[in-house]
Formats: sequence, C-alpha cells, structure tokens
Amino acid sequence: MSISNMKSMSALVQLSASSDDTTNYIEMPLVQGMGFVTSVYHGDLIPEIGSLVGIDSFTQEVVSDSRSTKRSNILSNILKYRVTLYSGSEWLIYVTLPSSSDSFELTISDTSIVGSAAIDGLIIQSVVAPEDSSLETYYDQSAGMYVTGADVKGSVSDDSAEYSFVYSTEGSSESGNPIIFALPHHVQSLTSDCYAAALDIQLPSTTKGNMTAFLTNELVMSETLETSISFLPWSQTMTGSLSYTSEQLNLIVNAANSELNVDIAETVASLDSTYSSGKVIDKYAYILLVVSEIIQDEEATNSTLSALKDAFTPFLENKQYYPFMYDQKFKGVTSTASNDGDTGADYGSGYYNDHHFHYGYYVHAAAVVGYIDKKLGGTWAEDNKDWVNALIRDVANPSEDDTYFPVSRMFDWFQGHSWAAGLFASGDGKNEESTSEDYNFAYAMKMWGNVIGDGSMESRGSLMLSVMSRAMNMYFYYKSDNTVEPSDILPNKVSGIFFENKVTYTTYFGSPDEHPEYVHGIHMLPITPASSLIRIPSYVEEEWDDQISTFIDDVDSGWTGILRLNQALYDASTSYSFFSSDSWTDTYLDNGQSRTWSLAFSAGVMNAS
Repeated sequence: MSISNMKSMSALVQLSASSDDTTNYIEMPLVQGMGFVTSVYHGDLIPEIGSLVGIDSFTQEVVSDSRSTKRSNILSNILKYRVTLYSGSEWLIYVTLPSSSDSFELTISDTSIVGSAAIDGLIIQSVVAPEDSSLETYYDQSAGMYVTGADVKGSVSDDSAEYSFVYSTEGSSESGNPIIFALPHHVQSLTSDCYAAALDIQLPSTTKGNMTAFLTNELVMSETLETSISFLPWSQTMTGSLSYTSEQLNLIVNAANSELNVDIAETVASLDSTYSSGKVIDKYAYILLVVSEIIQDEEATNSTLSALKDAFTPFLENKQYYPFMYDQKFKGVTSTASNDGDTGADYGSGYYNDHHFHYGYYVHAAAVVGYIDKKLGGTWAEDNKDWVNALIRDVANPSEDDTYFPVSRMFDWFQGHSWAAGLFASGDGKNEESTSEDYNFAYAMKMWGNVIGDGSMESRGSLMLSVMSRAMNMYFYYKSDNTVEPSDILPNKVSGIFFENKVTYTTYFGSPDEHPEYVHGIHMLPITPASSLIRIPSYVEEEWDDQISTFIDDVDSGWTGILRLNQALYDASTSYSFFSSDSWTDTYLDNGQSRTWSLAFSAGVMNAS
C-alpha cells in the first residue's frame, strides 16, 4: 500500500501486490465528504469484494424511471447491484465500465463477490443504501463520477465571510455532479443557493451526528465575524463599553505590582517545556495589556514591555531549554526535545503533538508586545515578524505556494476544529482534548495579523473562530437542546477527549471520577477576549449549574481560578467577587493565569453587562 497526493482534505491510496508492480493496482481516492467509496482497477486485476459479517443476498438491479424502461437516471455503461449483509445492513454497488461494450458482471463465489473479468479502468463504487429506496435515484444519477480532492477557498468583506469546499472530480454521471456529504455545522451555515442541492439522504458520521447528502461539486458556507473582539476583555453579555471603578483599579494595581515583582525573563527561562514557557510568557503579556491599556501606568508599561522582550530573546536566538529546528521530512518547526529518541518529551512537540496549543501562547504574547511597542514608537513586531510567522505557518499555512510547510497542518476546515495528535498512531484516529487552546491559537493569529498589518491573516483567524464557535457548540459543548450528539452523553456537558471514532469523557492526565475539574477546565483555559464567542453564555451557565456547581467547593488548586474566570462568561459579578475576595490566595492560580488579568476581565465584563 502506498499513499500519495496528500492534501489537507484528501489522499490517494494505491494497493498492489508489490511496490514494483506499476501495472496492476487499485486506486482509492479518500476525500472528506465523499459520497461513495470508490476503487479504480488497473491492469489485470479481477475485482473481489468481501465482508467480515458475511453476505446474505446479492442481486443485480435493473434501473429505469417510472415512465418507461429507458435507463434515464443512470449512464448506460454502469451496472447496479444490491448487497444485504448478515448484519442487516444493505449496500449498493455501482460498476462503471470504461466502454458500454465491455462484457462484465459481478457474481457470488463462496463468501465473496467476484468480477467476471479484469478490465483496465474499471470503477467500482459502494455506498450504504438509504432506508427510503426512492432516494436511490440520486445515487443512480451520481454513479460513475467520484471526487478526487477538494480545495478550501474563502473570502471576507467587513464582518461577512464565506468559505467553500470546491471538489475536483473524475468520471461521468447522469447528473453531471458527484454526491458529497456535509456535517451538521456545514448544513447550518450553507448559503441558500448551495442548500438547494440538498437531498433527503442522511448518513451517520462516526462522532459528529448525521451527515446530509448534496448533489453538487461545491459546498459554500457563510459566517458572520465578530469584529469587536480585540486585546481587551470582551463577552457576549456586554452591552456597554469597558470601564472600571477606582476601587477596582486600585485592586488591579495591587495585584499587578505583586505579580510583576519577579524577574520575568528568568522565570520563563527556568521552565523546561515549550508549552509551559509559552503559558507563562503569555501570562505576563496579559498583565502588560492591563498596566498599559487599563491602569495606564507608563512606568510599569515600559518596564514590563522591556522584561517581556528579554523573555523572548532566548527564543528569538533559539537558545531556550528545548531549541526549535526545521524538520525537512514533515516540513515544520518542532521542538528538539525528541531528538534523543524520547517521543513524549516536551509533550510530544517533536512529533507535532499539540503545536497549536503550544504556539498559540507565543503568538499572542508576541502580538501584545508588538502592539504596545508599536504604540510607543518601536519596531519589535516588524523586526521579529519572520520568527512569529514561522510558528503560524507551521500550524496554519494557508497556501500550497508556501512549500516549506503543509497547508493547515492542525486546523481541519472540514471538521471545523483542529486535531492534536501529531504523528502518533491511534486506533480511534486523531483527537483533541483542549478546544480552548485550539481557538486560542486562532485568536492569537488574528491579533498578530492585526499588529503586523496582515489583513488576510487577521481575517483567517476571525473566520476560524466563527467556524469553531459553530462546530464546538455542536460536537464538544453539550447544552440540553443539543440534537447532534447522543442524548446519553449530554449530561456530561463537555466531550472530554474527542476522537475521530469515539468521544471519551476523561483527560490524559486524570479521570472525572477523581478530578472532574480536569475534564471541564481543559476546555476553558486560557480565558481570553475570544472565549465568549466559543463558550457562549447559555452553555457556560448550563455547564455551571449541572456540573461545576456540584464540585467547585472541593477544588483547591490552580483549576479553581480557571473555573471561576470561566464563570465570568455568564456571571461576571460572582466571578469578580471571588477574585477580589479578602480571603484570596495565589493557590487558585494556574501557572498561565494571573490575578491581574482575572480581576480586569471579570470586573470589566461585569461593569459593561
């Protein structure tokens, strides 16, 4: 088996008896959304189709319309068969002959379906038969044509955006179109013109509900971008502008003075992982935002900005604990932690695990430093643009013209979110454990694009956020009215680890039986101005009432602060009361969270809501 033509939405699998045989082989294009499983036979191979559960019945179908015996819904060189397995499932098989004069048939032989001859260029397509047999006409109309790939295209105008999957095809069909399937979040955002191609055929996906069939070669979705999200606190609950009382400002000042009473550069340099270093440098970037934009303390701004530049210096010079390298095989910027053979070192970053989680913190911190520095007349962002852009290109390169990185390594435009498993094999496919660190990267990319004047990058980040908001509220965050995921997992309120093939209510570092704060909190951190776009207030309230309220009083760790700042997304008043309490202790802070930002965020949202 060999795999070629690997793109962001497709790959071509080739099967042959040996790698040296370039004449006799089967081609199987795998494309996200494909309507048929398609095999193209080359050389002298005789088709044989089997089933692990066994074949109960097998018949050839005569295709005609209701008015005559003319084969109006299917091309004349296509044969149609119906297969019923012992499991009860029913399949349709379409055989497209290179020429209508070719002599060929499929028959049962023992436990397999076997072709009568070897025909070069023979196409065999299979699909689950719809429960309503009248809908088979759409498969008849699209048989003979198959998708081989898809391009993602997009455009933005002000706060409106469209993105599309444009499918490339081979073969011919009666309708002139292939069948493709769309996920629920696609269907919800399809343009009206595109929705007109919808069929009444649905097919269960593995973990994302029912897919809907379309007789078309293009899906076009529209999204509205939230242009008010920027550097400072924001929530969907806000109806007014950001403001603070003098009492709140005094408390924020005291918190900032306390938390800035450290050597920031040394604190960051002392950490032994790309992930932790990123979280901590971004923690101080948020404090810089507060002292510059909210407290407006010029002296503190200058000193904190200088300290953060110093903290970035080892990374810009590639002298951090685990230096980066450019991997020529898989074309990416990776940690060198695994170069001695330890695949799990640095959270697997050397094997592309969690790159969007890790790099999002650096990109946002760089955006803040660049933003404040630029206001003060500096050129830090321009001077270090290539380094930051390399991290973004590693995760979210938008173009095949950039040959140093694959297109969209982490973010899956079809699925509506990123995958985090890197190169590690998994029997249940790729997975994602932290949705919040996923959209944190998109938010960071958006803000960095804003700072360096790259409008396209900023727009891509905004569009990714809108797509994730729609997808994550269907597949990862479970309100009681969710109609996509199975009803028996909705009470969990959150997915846990979301695989391609299963949803597991747990984390890699602890179970909800002992630490329920883990499985909920990992989908919250960090709380940023983008959080409320994804974690919508009504969902956050449901999750709090149904789950978090049942265990929050038992949590006494850095997860406490994460849960409580998340509370500000629907109840900022109670959240602020927690962070401003006289009984406050820094035990409640995760290493990437500051009391300064927590006070500024919760108070700002509370006052403006």
